[in-house]
Amino acid sequence: MLLRPGVTCERAIRFLDDLVQGGLNDVRNSVPNFAQPTLAGVEPSKLAGPELVVTLRQYTQWTAKAARELAEVFAEPAVPARLRGEHYSHIVHSPLTPYRTALLLHWELDEVATYFMELQNQMRQTVEEYRVYRQRALVVDANTLLHCQRFDKIPWSRVCGKGPATLVIPHVVVGEIDTKSYSENSEKIKKRARGVYELLTDVLKGLAVDGRYALHDGTEVHVLLDELGHQRLPNNDDEVVARAAHLQQAVAPRQVTVITRDNGMRGKAMTWGLPWDFPPDQYLNPADGFGTKYRVENLDSITVDVPEDGDDT
Repeated sequence: MLLRPGVTCERAIRFLDDLVQGGLNDVRNSVPNFAQPTLAGVEPSKLAGPELVVTLRQYTQWTAKAARELAEVFAEPAVPARLRGEHYSHIVHSPLTPYRTALLLHWELDEVATYFMELQNQMRQTVEEYRVYRQRALVVDANTLLHCQRFDKIPWSRVCGKGPATLVIPHVVVGEIDTKSYSENSEKIKKRARGVYELLTDVLKGLAVDGRYALHDGTEVHVLLDELGHQRLPNNDDEVVARAAHLQQAVAPRQVTVITRDNGMRGKAMTWGLPWDFPPDQYLNPADGFGTKYRVENLDSITVDVPEDGDDT
């Protein structure tokens, strides 16, 4: 369940609780009680009253307001859309008897409350699963793994910030490295991908057997596996940042940082309010033309002397 940038699971859980205990219960308590027509012997047309009109107006206003507030908390559009779906349209616009309308309204509000409770339980489960991240997390992309030296030789906790850190490899990155190991056009990158995949295999084996995998400097390595039923985003970079944001929402106030050399990834991380960093130049592969050593040369290649105004020479 992906939330808006800056929103944590704990905040979203409290928000849903307030939504149910406040506006939803207010609407539910305002629904008038009608006798069932077949039992009361009263014609349906004679059961209409101003109380139900007031309740439907309150229901319409509450769903509109709650949907806007939900959209400010949840990044997935399906969450606010739940309030104004087929059930809402049927209750508000269908020519039903007041008894039937009130009954459907009660059912719908109960289902919405249950839906919100299920969302809360999902987020509570996520928070509990990620309690293993007791320290700051460094989320790496495929670019970093391919253009730096062996990731198991880098002292991540020292060179990327201060204090103990966990190196986090999203599931999609494992798949991307695997794909590049046999389908990449560049033989150089293909060979590197195979090497990285061998290291990832060791990590996966260690996690499966011992439940943890630590590098020489004590930095633990976690693979952030996809949950069952998780739908990945079409773009791998978007997916990596989304998983980093998902992790940040669950472990806040502990910090999650995206580690990448890719400018596009940095921009995506900033969009989600995530800090980014990259290993120092000495850990970059010198054959790739990155780092301070190449900065002046790269800038010179796009620098053109422009005459000052009025100088036609």
